[in-house]
Amino acid sequence: MTTALPLNAKVRFTQERLSVLTPRDRQGLAGRVGVIQTDGNLNRKPTVYFSADETRLDIRLFRVDPRHLELVESPPQAEQEPTQDDDATDSTPTKEVDKTAAAQASEPEGGGKLSQSEMDDLFG
Repeated sequence: MTTALPLNAKVRFTQERLSVLTPRDRQGLAGRVGVIQTDGNLNRKPTVYFSADETRLDIRLFRVDPRHLELVESPPQAEQEPTQDDDATDSTPTKEVDKTAAAQASEPEGGGKLSQSEMDDLFG
């Protein structure tokens, strides 16, 4: 059984998954570190965003099988669970706003969506 990958975790494709890709696709994904953009507790297959670098464009992959990913770095634990001393009205709405803002801030300009032919080329 796989564990859910947390929101904003840094991941990369496993060597096993890369080994079955075409050389072109392997070159485009090998060594790249992406960020989980969906909550693993809500979606079993997360969306992963890979930002652009000097030679490669940014890419967002939807519904990635988590068995094909390995965790590189856990997200920072900036959000702490409220304790009994905390006022519950202070933390809950702020957390939801922060998560939404973080997800919107990590989106590239232009949406970063792939056409069907690009997806076919990537996983074909």
